[in-house]
Amino acid sequence: MTNEQMTEVRTTYTEHARFRFAILALDGGGRRPPTLGPASLAKLTGAVRAVHTQTIDALAIIGAGPAFCAGADLKKMTEATTAEQGADLARQGTEAFAEIAALPIPTFAFLNGLALGGGLELALHADYRTASATAGPIGLPEVRLGLIPGWGGLARTLELLGPQAAAQIVISDSFAGKNLSASSAHKLGLVDAILPAHDFLASSLNFAASVLAGDIAPVREQRNNDGWDSLNGVREKLHTRLQGSAPAPYRALDLLQAQRPDSVDGTGARYTDMRETTAKTFGELLISDEARASIYALQLTQSLGKRPAGRPEDPPLPVQSVGVIGAGLMASQLASVFAQQLGVPVLMTDISQERVDRALESIGSELNRKVQSGRLDPKLAETTRSLITGTTNKADFSGCDVVIEAVFEELALKRAVFGELESIVRSDTLLLTNTSALSVEQIGSRLAHPERLVGFHFFNPVAVLPLVEIVTTPQTRDSALSTAFELAKRLSKIPVLTTDSAGFVVNRVLTRLLCEVLTRIDTGMDPAVIDHALDPLGLPMTPLQLLQFIGPTVQLHICERLRSVYPDRFPHMGTLTAVVKAGLPGFLDENGGISPDAAALLPPARHADPELVRGQILGGLAEEVEHMLREGVVAGPEQIDLCMILGGNYPFHTGGLTPMLDRSCNTAFHSGLRVPLPPRADLEEYQKQG
Repeated sequence: MTNEQMTEVRTTYTEHARFRFAILALDGGGRRPPTLGPASLAKLTGAVRAVHTQTIDALAIIGAGPAFCAGADLKKMTEATTAEQGADLARQGTEAFAEIAALPIPTFAFLNGLALGGGLELALHADYRTASATAGPIGLPEVRLGLIPGWGGLARTLELLGPQAAAQIVISDSFAGKNLSASSAHKLGLVDAILPAHDFLASSLNFAASVLAGDIAPVREQRNNDGWDSLNGVREKLHTRLQGSAPAPYRALDLLQAQRPDSVDGTGARYTDMRETTAKTFGELLISDEARASIYALQLTQSLGKRPAGRPEDPPLPVQSVGVIGAGLMASQLASVFAQQLGVPVLMTDISQERVDRALESIGSELNRKVQSGRLDPKLAETTRSLITGTTNKADFSGCDVVIEAVFEELALKRAVFGELESIVRSDTLLLTNTSALSVEQIGSRLAHPERLVGFHFFNPVAVLPLVEIVTTPQTRDSALSTAFELAKRLSKIPVLTTDSAGFVVNRVLTRLLCEVLTRIDTGMDPAVIDHALDPLGLPMTPLQLLQFIGPTVQLHICERLRSVYPDRFPHMGTLTAVVKAGLPGFLDENGGISPDAAALLPPARHADPELVRGQILGGLAEEVEHMLREGVVAGPEQIDLCMILGGNYPFHTGGLTPMLDRSCNTAFHSGLRVPLPPRADLEEYQKQG
């Protein structure tokens, strides 16, 4: 049993504008946001019951620190080993919050910071809600964690917003990892007022006093019951995206649809009490494989994101200027991210002024698009634009603290770039290569000082995917590595340290997956069946869609690189080579089917068993992960999972990769999940048949 992260509930009384308030402050202690486990819920219930409602006019709840409440204590949650234990946890929260809703006086929730999951559910049980202008994120992320809002949030959201908006927040946004800002929550109607962050408590008490005095009547639009039919479309989208691989969004949708009023227009209809059904559903989901994998994925991204494995203790070198070699799509993205995140001058170069000018124009256009869509502040966009300049004279890079190359993936070219740079830049300048598969040691083999060269591999799109693979070689000095880690942190990226092995992590895993797929297509198995064999896993793309996104020429280059090192597991890709020679964009047409041009290059299609193929592909991935761990490519399976979540965009319910392999292939890469993942297929049998 783990010790619960205790949240104290501190009660104070104050008089404001002739009204007396009891203020309950949630205190997580230290810098941790408040969370709620069984003991903390008991403290909250005790504090609510201790309030003498005859002597006060209203009760308010606020966070004692910068956060309102981060929701449930997940470590305590995952101690449940049966569905009934999980249901009891849901009942505890629901009953605690019901005490607040049942008070005979008005209640207020003052959202001074983030309010997630159970924290937002707590706020929804109050009569009124204010939010600081800087509060956020605000949302119900439970579905992404393989759960449902178990403490009344689903019912409260439905009551407040109606079925369409409730499904968007509880299901669609949650599974996509999207939360709300304070202003977005206000527009939706989740909060009644947005108030300045400065003196937020005083402003919230002013608002509450005005409500009590009758001077303010928060507008509550009549619940919209016209959106029930839209839930059918939500279910169709879920099936298209997930193929039933993650039960939580379906179960949440079932609960919502079960509340549809019997009357035709729903006018005046009351929703049924769904507390017990919600509790039982929550309990069943809490012990599911997908929930345990999702919670593991969340904890992984939080823990390793803050404390990456392998960072040296050496102090990082200062970075006040950056150079980018190249002016293509990747280089332009890098220049924009460096300028925007670091706020330092960024200098770009390429072989011609025309290419440099085109890159600067492209960066400016992209910044404009972000401003127009509301994703970027106009002042920040202008500052970013002013920090990025171009040149064709590499001598201008002499003052750069860091230089990163993003030229074509060719060993001789990258060697030439760094060979020329070394005679220009200072002796302490950090050199970075964005290579996706080449050996960093070989790239730097002709340098006089290869110890300052580090692999720094971003993923496309750079501004969206948070992973950076930091690649070290036997020559890499600790100060260079430490600076690379600090640079990733300043760029708001999550670094994973890897050894200098072909493909590093993400490209090695994805290329093994594509090799398993393409090998079967090469032998004449039905390509459509092969491409969709992994659909029941709920991955973001089919393998051939992924190939189309990467580009067949780039992927063939990566395949050949891996084949040169591991020829027994990465064979020659005949049909991929033919697709590249034919100049095709991939195997698929615009509708996702096999294109006629690609089909003409393939052998006659024969029957393939999708379940057997799925097992064989996963077996190949399990074998590759075993090799990677044996070679010491990364510190452990957790780093592989983190890479696949952040760089491969694998959904939380897969746990990255190894939890999915454990329950599919009888492997045991990760044994730390609270409820063992049961085997679903026999790897040895698949290997025999494959």
